[in-house]
Amino acid sequence: MTNSSLLPRLKATQGIMFDIDGCLVISDGPSGAGGSVLPGAIESIQQAQDTGRAYCVFTNGTAQRPKEIAHHLRDMGFNIPDELVFTPAVVAAEVMKEKYGDQPILVFAAEGMLEDFRERGVNVVDVPAAIKGAKHGAVAVVIGWDTNFGKDKIQLAAEAIRDGAELYCTSYAPMFASADRLNVGVSGFITSGLMFVTGKKDFEILGKPSQHSMNVVSRVLGTPQENILVIGDDIKLESTMARNAGALAGLVLTGTSSREDAENADPAVQPELIVNSMTELVELFAQADAS
Repeated sequence: MTNSSLLPRLKATQGIMFDIDGCLVISDGPSGAGGSVLPGAIESIQQAQDTGRAYCVFTNGTAQRPKEIAHHLRDMGFNIPDELVFTPAVVAAEVMKEKYGDQPILVFAAEGMLEDFRERGVNVVDVPAAIKGAKHGAVAVVIGWDTNFGKDKIQLAAEAIRDGAELYCTSYAPMFASADRLNVGVSGFITSGLMFVTGKKDFEILGKPSQHSMNVVSRVLGTPQENILVIGDDIKLESTMARNAGALAGLVLTGTSSREDAENADPAVQPELIVNSMTELVELFAQADAS
């Protein structure tokens, strides 16, 4: 399918979810920290605003809180309010509260993610106290961006899982787009290690490409999933999430996945729209709206 044949569907698009790393910005830090703006990225956000389309930005990183990400995006020239920036931490906190209520949850992540959980009323276990022997009775273990996940935390998490706690991962992506080097994912690495030491065979992803994340995007945009464009640089994340939900899957070739990757991907998750840059996406939307 060519991009031009998708013009009617672009015209019908009511909401857009933009990825950050490799889509709007490129950097060697998570969520675009200290990076540079990619061509057409600011114009894409402005176009969504000018055409009355609902939009949000969603990074799969949990190292920073949404308001911190929004702040540095605004410093880079993006006119994006705090409430339109999302991370798997927001999704994870909502899912944990809905599924487990006030039951205790073990969360391994940066302080920002822990704050997101506490703000939503999740009963977060005191990890330092639990490591020292305090009883906690955790019903779930949630793994986020925890670069201090050492022996004591491995022991604590593994024992909780062996006692019946369910295992959740905010992002299972092995890497994310960066300017000069391979930036590895942390939460997926920890999750795989815990499965190895506990013998657990399954876990659930809360960030992209999960249906949990797509549900939050649809709710925030107030738009049916079939009328949403999900645009990002990673087929395994954005394209997969979009295709599984019936949304329009867009791939921008400024980050992780290449055109060859798209051609060789499973047809069920192949991106339907491929653009060389966000500038090209702006042009396609202009053509669609003029038709």
